[in-house]
Amino acid sequence: MIRNKLAAVALGLLIALPLCIQTGAAQGMHGFGHGPMGGMHGGDGSRFLMLLKSANLTSAQEAQVRLILDSNRTQMRSLHQQLMSLHQKISDKLLGPGTVTASDLKPLVDKASHIEATLNQSMTDTALSIRNILTPSQVAKLAEVHAKLSNIHKQIQGIMGHGEDMPDDGDN
Repeated sequence: MIRNKLAAVALGLLIALPLCIQTGAAQGMHGFGHGPMGGMHGGDGSRFLMLLKSANLTSAQEAQVRLILDSNRTQMRSLHQQLMSLHQKISDKLLGPGTVTASDLKPLVDKASHIEATLNQSMTDTALSIRNILTPSQVAKLAEVHAKLSNIHKQIQGIMGHGEDMPDDGDN
């Protein structure tokens, strides 16, 4: 069972690696609203930052957001680079000559999982720090926009199908 999970994780990492690199390159690692927190590319963090644009922040709030984002940029960039390096090592093992076992990948997958957990915690802390500078009406506006975007996403899924023939990514 654990062997199957490791193989699935490794294959998922192999498939996701080019997408992560492409997303990171397309969005860049700096600037307000563009996910300067490495691991937030394409994830909940970047959605939060995109959503934040609809809050009509004051100049003072924008400055505070920039300060919050800048405060952990170096650490997040380093963690993101470490994660990409691990993904490359996993890809190299999977695509290299000879046999590969779950035990060959386990240390790399474990290390990647630890870095991902650190990134997720940092993103959560950052999102909470940003939320704490918003007024209740701004939070309500974000909730309204989020609900509308979720509804649009559901409509698209309804039109395009739910991807029954695609592997479950857990985002349903």
